[in-house]
Amino acid sequence: MKMKLLLASACALFAFTSCIKDEALNAECDITGVDSLWLQSHRDILIGNPIVANERVSFNVAKGTDITALDPRFYLTPGARLMAIGPDGQEVEANGMVRDFTTPKNYTTYSEDGLWHKNYVVSFDTLMIKSNYNFEHYQLESRGRFYNWFEVDENDATQTQHMYWATGNPGYALTGKGTSPDVYPTQPIEGGGPDGSSCIKLTTCSTGSFGENLPDPMPIAAGNIFLGEFRVAYATMRPRNATRFGLQLVGGEPISLEGYYKYTAGETFINEHKEVLADRHDTADIYAVVYEVDPANFVPLNGDEVLTSDRIVYMSRIDDPGEPQEWTYFNEPFRLMPGKTFNPERVKTNGYAIALVATSSREGAYFRGAVGSTLYVDQLKISWK
Repeated sequence: MKMKLLLASACALFAFTSCIKDEALNAECDITGVDSLWLQSHRDILIGNPIVANERVSFNVAKGTDITALDPRFYLTPGARLMAIGPDGQEVEANGMVRDFTTPKNYTTYSEDGLWHKNYVVSFDTLMIKSNYNFEHYQLESRGRFYNWFEVDENDATQTQHMYWATGNPGYALTGKGTSPDVYPTQPIEGGGPDGSSCIKLTTCSTGSFGENLPDPMPIAAGNIFLGEFRVAYATMRPRNATRFGLQLVGGEPISLEGYYKYTAGETFINEHKEVLADRHDTADIYAVVYEVDPANFVPLNGDEVLTSDRIVYMSRIDDPGEPQEWTYFNEPFRLMPGKTFNPERVKTNGYAIALVATSSREGAYFRGAVGSTLYVDQLKISWK
């Protein structure tokens, strides 16, 4: 029986990811990563790891980096080809092709049989330290299934989108329950913020029979948004490795995290086996951690360690958010972890990263919570010394 479940899960994973049409198992056409030898030879210009998303690859570089003649190389699914429009207007092989990345560049992947294709945007972005996050910039992914959020540097007209935010929406797409963007766990609410601007809505949703029948059951999907990367390939088998929390966006020693939220918990709290825990009540989570990284080998925190790692130096978290039905302001100081000190010199070498996280179910990473729990968040701000 367990083997049948594994096979069913694998089939479902292939059916909902990769390429523009429903495809056979041998017809994938994804960029799966960046060539390790290319990365190693370009570490002097890169900050952190490239972010490989469903249809975009983003590299972060320091201000002033020459990006006019770069030749990124990518890993592809077996048999796939990577193409782009060359100087003569014809489509040519593009893996390792030298291009001017002053503006983002388009690529197309084709499956081995040539029947399936997928469009990617590849960019080299100047790292942009921010203090305010207002969730004003979002767009549907190319297939129109769910929304992605990004940041904009108003002082840089060439790099219009900084893909700093990730959500679990790509994982929810695997369930088959995402029939429209407005049923996904993470959604924008236009005009719904405390000042009439856009805000973000996070809802804990049922994953239906797909999640219940996985070898390790996942009956719920908590709405979430975080600075970092979501790797959908790990979503069903190693879900807490799918969430890679944190980016090297530290602007100094952190002082406080503030913002606005409101929250309603769902009625019935269940665990990962869909057992009702009558004595439990769901709660939201909003927090930020600043942690140590090796600039030459950036390793983000995953879902198992984002609140417990010994690399964490500072943490800010709403301990008891309650259930305010109206927009509520919070201001939580960053607290220094026991035995830790903050070194301003590390900031200059990108030796710290920050993870900023909001979720509708505090134990959602372990698939415990209440369907229907809903958190609204807006106007998050980090203050730095």
